[in-house]
Amino acid sequence: MSQSNEPDVFLVAEGEVARQWDSLLRVNRYAPRIVRATTEIPEEGPIPSCVLLVLNSSSELSGLHACARWLSRADDRPLLVLASSPDVGRLLKALSSGRVEVVDATANSDEIMARVTGAIAADAERLRRRAAWREIAERFRVLTVKDRAVLDLLLTGLPNKSIALRLSVTERAVEMRRASLMKKLRAKSHAELIRLVTQYEVFANFNLPLPIE
Repeated sequence: MSQSNEPDVFLVAEGEVARQWDSLLRVNRYAPRIVRATTEIPEEGPIPSCVLLVLNSSSELSGLHACARWLSRADDRPLLVLASSPDVGRLLKALSSGRVEVVDATANSDEIMARVTGAIAADAERLRRRAAWREIAERFRVLTVKDRAVLDLLLTGLPNKSIALRLSVTERAVEMRRASLMKKLRAKSHAELIRLVTQYEVFANFNLPLPIE
């Protein structure tokens, strides 16, 4: 098991194949965790990781089943499949809708390690974006009913005076609530507030990851 915040590479292979790839990964400063099946891979944590599934001519069918089981988990960590058969590679790409990255097993080791490094980097970015999404979502969760009432009207483009009339409050009360909204949502300007709220509402409603920079 990982003892630090170093990336995890789950190596799905057995026997001599597992030993060979374990050695190669260690030479490239990874500490792989060897498992015999994708079902043995633990639930994801905060550390970037990827799965490297090594297929050979005698394990292609079981490898396809392993991919299917992994995809059924709805796990977003990158899955790289090392396959020597072009037919198997094409089939995996078609069945996974692009969620599986097929790597030619005959490629040189530097190219394969570059793909592993790329997968780890992609997962680190995915985790960063997810953390950003959760942090922004938490800002919205602390809004009160009064906050939301003012915010909804701000989104329509109404000025403070019109919002005050709609809510039967003073214009000063609207100004104070607007300042509170900007503080809670950490918006530096009215334009940023509107952009953030619009972006959040659209992406949250469709359960999409926020396009965090």
